[in-house]
Amino acid sequence: MNGGRLSRATTRKRKRVFRVTTAVALILALVGIIAFAALIDKKQESALPTSDEIATEMVDSESEQPTDDETKSADKVYIGQPYTKVYADDRVTVVYEADLGDRFERLETVSGFVKVQLNERTSGWVTEESVTTDASALSDDEVIAAWQQVVPNASETVLDWIGKDVATVRAELGSPTAVQRDQVNEYHFYDGFFLMVRDQKVRAIDWDRQAIVSPDVKATSEQATGTWFEGETVQLKLFPYSGVMRVRLESK
Repeated sequence: MNGGRLSRATTRKRKRVFRVTTAVALILALVGIIAFAALIDKKQESALPTSDEIATEMVDSESEQPTDDETKSADKVYIGQPYTKVYADDRVTVVYEADLGDRFERLETVSGFVKVQLNERTSGWVTEESVTTDASALSDDEVIAAWQQVVPNASETVLDWIGKDVATVRAELGSPTAVQRDQVNEYHFYDGFFLMVRDQKVRAIDWDRQAIVSPDVKATSEQATGTWFEGETVQLKLFPYSGVMRVRLESK
């Protein structure tokens, strides 16, 4: 009888020891799993940048590298030749014809072509040889005086229209007799002159069929088919043809 009780007590004791051992082993295993997961997560975090500084440095580094075929800048260029053809992205299709002295933002230069911003919506390509950054400037007073020499009957009030919103100017002038459009500008025709409108602003005023007169000031560029006077904020352009000329007074 005593042997039987001892045997049962020993068995119960072994079971308790087994249960305790199993519980401890499970706890240790769980702790190990948690520690391993934390280590993996730590490694993953350390493999990724915690900010955009690395990416920014890479972009900046790449952008500073010059290329032979393509350079980009945000400077201004002038059209150096009258009636310069402006091409579409295929650099074959003509989309516009720029005037001598037209001033545009240069977007990039690629293989002998310059991409320019024509208006808020449209860009185009001109040959590199047709643009210049050199434009010796007169004072605005000298440019206005030259304009008054070539269009003596024009009122100085027109100077207030240049740079204004076209709706404001039309409210003063009334409706034009005709409106024409190309890829870049609108042309609002009135008696004796027309407004050149770009991005809803009056950029220039043209007087056609004027007598050919040479102003007393030195031109920025004088060619057989066009003369350009560069001022501080305004330009004067003269385009002779068939014994007369077209006169343009334009804001820069």
